[in-house]
This record gives sequence, C-alpha cells and structure tokens, in this order.
Amino acid sequence: MEKAWKQVCAFSLGAMLFVAVQSQAAQEDQTQEGRQIYELRCASCHGLEAEKLVGKPVQYLADRMQDIKRMHDPLLEKMRRMQQALEPLSDDQIENIALYLHKLQ
Repeated sequence: MEKAWKQVCAFSLGAMLFVAVQSQAAQEDQTQEGRQIYELRCASCHGLEAEKLVGKPVQYLADRMQDIKRMHDPLLEKMRRMQQALEPLSDDQIENIALYLHKLQ
C-alpha cells in the first residue's frame, strides 16, 4: 500500500511539473509574439523602451488597448493612429502585447 501511495505521489508531482513547464513555455511564446507585434505596430510612437508602459499590470494594459480599439471617432490624432494599429489585432494578440510590456521591467 505504501509503495502504491509513493507512486501516486511521484506521478502527481511529475504531472504538476510537466504542466508548470508547459505553461511557462506557452507564456514565453506569448511574450515573444507580443514583443514582435509591439515592435512592428507600437514602437514607432511609444519607442522600443516603452518607458511609460513598462511593468504595468497586464489586465490594465490590455483593457486600455481594447478601450482605444473600440473608441468611436477618436478626437486626437495620436489616438486615431493607435486605433489603426490595434484594429487588426485579436484579443489574444493585444493580451500578448500587454504581457510583453508587463515583463519588460
């Protein structure tokens, strides 16, 4: 019985480690995609260092980008340019940009 319990524990620990590694790898892929999109669509205005955006919470950044994407007839030219940059992006791509900016610290 004790041997079976040890095997169950070992299997459970192995499964948790596998999931953790897979999750970390997926997050790294998402961050990389976010960096690529940021450099292509955002860096020309915000700069490669993105000083004002670095380290902010992911959800805050994603929500602000979604707000601008959905804005009806933005008055400021910079908001129009940002809206045009965000318009073709999916929710996941916007989330990946936010993840990248958050991790820049």
